[in-house]
Amino acid sequence: MKKLIIVIAFTFILGGCAEQKILENISLMTLVGYELEDGGELSSTAVIRQINQDLESRVEIQSATAATSKWARTKIDLKTSKITGSGQLRVVLFGEKLAKEGLDHNLHILKMSAEISNATYLAIVEGDIKELLEYNYKNITDIGQHIYQLIQQNIEHHHALSSTLHEVNRDKYSLVKSYALPIIKKEEENIIITGMALFKDSKVVGQISADDTMYIMMIRERTHNGTLQLELPESTLDGLAEKSFDELAVAIDTIDSKPILKLVDPSVPEFDLTIKMECRLREINADLIVDEPKTIEKLEKEINHKIESEIKRIIKYSQDVNSDIFNFGERFRARVRNVIVDKEKWYELYPQMKVNVKVESQIVRDGVFQ
Repeated sequence: MKKLIIVIAFTFILGGCAEQKILENISLMTLVGYELEDGGELSSTAVIRQINQDLESRVEIQSATAATSKWARTKIDLKTSKITGSGQLRVVLFGEKLAKEGLDHNLHILKMSAEISNATYLAIVEGDIKELLEYNYKNITDIGQHIYQLIQQNIEHHHALSSTLHEVNRDKYSLVKSYALPIIKKEEENIIITGMALFKDSKVVGQISADDTMYIMMIRERTHNGTLQLELPESTLDGLAEKSFDELAVAIDTIDSKPILKLVDPSVPEFDLTIKMECRLREINADLIVDEPKTIEKLEKEINHKIESEIKRIIKYSQDVNSDIFNFGERFRARVRNVIVDKEKWYELYPQMKVNVKVESQIVRDGVFQ
């Protein structure tokens, strides 16, 4: 009984010491963007949700410029009627100039904040962050929530790589990994994802288009959904249909793919990458009878060649900018025990790496319309 009384007493004491944050007394920061100004100061633009005593909410945008993100946050507080809290922060945006200079310091500050969730998405903005956030969009009422959902749903459908604070910091502190962040931009009345920014040592070194993201996913891990549009050569139609296109456009979806990676020569290093894939033929811009075995066989052959070509192109580009977003380095380290491989060593090896790509596709069903 005496122990129970002590526990209850400590509960009340600790509860009284905790900082209480009543919802209607604080502002909720749901998104923040950082840009590097010409003078070297940091411009911060925040999307803030204000909630009144009747639980009605409104969204406001506030900006400030300072030498540090912490002081910029303080200057934003000076413009709001309530202190801002970061517990509901869902997205952090970085300007292009800041990303080229390097995000090490910014990522460290975010990681060290106890308020900020590790599930917060990180992204790069093409163009001006303040203009993107302050624009009066006709169909967007909460810009912070809209950008969060835009990134989330495109990650789920493999049009963007997942870029949470936890995942980025994990790759940042890895011995050999690089990471990538989605790129968003304002396009007339919309906000779109244009591609992925590739990083080396926390600095942007290149980018790939959103159309190529699915190929990266197919190399990195097993996938169970996704969509690709492939431009196949006109020769695909030989003996199957009348030629009427310079290229045959084919859309495949519900992609179930499994990568098999084998290290065949550690000295190069050289890998064999085999991707086994099942897919549905969704659309084709030619009048083909797709339920005939010879048609399916020809399409599968050309799909294999096309995907192999695209994967080789993307790997070669990542080698040119020396950003290993596929985790080849991790797999190399796991298979070679007598060689010490860190980031510096892998930066030497990665551009010389050779990958032999083979795709084995199977069209398991179709829902084609012409």
